[in-house]
Amino acid sequence: METETTTARPWGLPWWAAILLPLATTAAGAYVDLTVNHGLGLPFQAAYAGGCLLSVLLVRRRNLFGPMVQPPLILLFAASPMALLLNGGNGSLGSQLGSQFVNQALTFGMPLVNNFVLQAGVTIATVVIGLIRLIITRRRPAATAPEPSEPEPAAA
Repeated sequence: METETTTARPWGLPWWAAILLPLATTAAGAYVDLTVNHGLGLPFQAAYAGGCLLSVLLVRRRNLFGPMVQPPLILLFAASPMALLLNGGNGSLGSQLGSQFVNQALTFGMPLVNNFVLQAGVTIATVVIGLIRLIITRRRPAATAPEPSEPEPAAA
């Protein structure tokens, strides 16, 4: 006879860790890439994609929807502020346009525009992986024993 423990914990990351994982990896990748390469290139893109994909792979099944749709938000809340902080809003573009606000807006928006294709690809990948996980791990109803059929009457 099989016994079930009532203290079994669900496998995977809780919802808050599934948000922090890609946020931290993306911010760290943006910081490293902006300080070393002075732009958002391959190290940032690898950290962003890796964090988002790990999040959807490691989260608990019941918390899967958030990591499936969070890649655009991660890019917005991690890469853009990091670019704004490290560039400080200073640059030649602001002096050409004559407006500090325009310079800061462009500095904030450039990571979103330049990485749109990456963002779309990562979002599609996380949705597909999440749907596959939902399909594979869905609960199937317990198999019921087939009812015995009535014997057929003998032909005369």
